[in-house]
Amino acid sequence: MKHLNRLFAFIFLFCVVLVQFTFSADADVKIRLKFIRVIGAPGDQPGQLRSPEGISTDPKGNIYVADTGNNRIQKFDTNGKLLNFIGGFGWDSEQFQRPVDICAENGLDVFVADYENRRIERYDKDLNWIFSLYSNPRVEDRLRFGFPNSVSLSIHGDLFIVDSDNQRVLKFNSMREPVQSFGDFDWGEGALTEPQKIHVSRDDQVYVSDRGDRGRVMVYDYYGNFLNEIGSDKLKAPDGLYVSSSGYIFVADTDQDQVFVFEANGRFVQAFGASGKKFGAFNSPSDVAVHANKLYVADRDNHRIQVFEIEFVR
Repeated sequence: MKHLNRLFAFIFLFCVVLVQFTFSADADVKIRLKFIRVIGAPGDQPGQLRSPEGISTDPKGNIYVADTGNNRIQKFDTNGKLLNFIGGFGWDSEQFQRPVDICAENGLDVFVADYENRRIERYDKDLNWIFSLYSNPRVEDRLRFGFPNSVSLSIHGDLFIVDSDNQRVLKFNSMREPVQSFGDFDWGEGALTEPQKIHVSRDDQVYVSDRGDRGRVMVYDYYGNFLNEIGSDKLKAPDGLYVSSSGYIFVADTDQDQVFVFEANGRFVQAFGASGKKFGAFNSPSDVAVHANKLYVADRDNHRIQVFEIEFVR
C-alpha cells in the first residue's frame, strides 16, 4: 500500500508540472516548475503557520515569513528548517497585531508591516529588534500613513510603504524621514484604488498590486511618476508580487488561486496553479518571492509555503 501511495503521489506531481508547462501563454518563453517541498503546516507551534500573508528571502536563501494568524515572524533555512521566530499578540517591540508583509532582501535588516499596530518594525537578520517606525503627526498629511499594508527596501536604502488607509505609497529616505507620497486619488491614471503589496526592483521601478475596479499591477519610476499598468486583462485580485533578477514579474492572485508571470514589458508569459490543497494547488496565495532558481509561494489559506524550482524554456 505504501508503494502504491508513492506511485500516486509521483503521478500527481508529474501532472502538475506538465499542466503548468503547457498552460496557454502569450510569450515565447515558457516556465517549467518542479515542486520541491512544503514549509509549515496548520498550527501555532514553532515551524507551523496560520494564514501567512508575507514572505521574503535574504541573499543566503533564508526564508522569512509573516505568520499573520499567529502574530509572529519565522525564519527558515533553504531546506525549510526553522531557525528562529519572534512574536505573539501585543504592542511591544517583539509582538505584533497582524503582521502582513516582510522585507529581508538586503541580508542585514528585516522590515515588517505590523498592520494593526500601525507601524513598521525593523529587526536585524537574527530577528533582534532595532526600532519602530510610526507615522509622524507633525508632518503634512500627505506624508503620514495609517495602516501599512506592505513594505519594500530599495537598493539605495529608501523605504517604500503602502498606506492602505489613503490608497497611496509613501517613500522614506535612509534616515527614515518621509520625503514623498504618490498614487493618491489625484494621481490621474496612476491613482491607486485598493493597493495591496509593493516591490521595488533593482532597476528602481516601483511595482504595486492594485485590486480596485480591475486587477492590475501599477508601475512607477523611483520618483513616483506613473509608467504603465500590467495584467488588467488577466488578473482579478493581485496580492504579493516579486520582480526576479532576470526581470520577470511574479504575481499571486488570491481570487484565481494562481501565480501569474509577466515579462518586464508587461507581456503575459504564463500562469500556473489551481484551487485545492494538493501540491501545486493553492488556496488564496498571498505572496511570492524568488531566490536563485526557486519560487516561494505563501499559500495563505492552506497555511503553508510551497517551494518550486524554476526553469525558463524557450
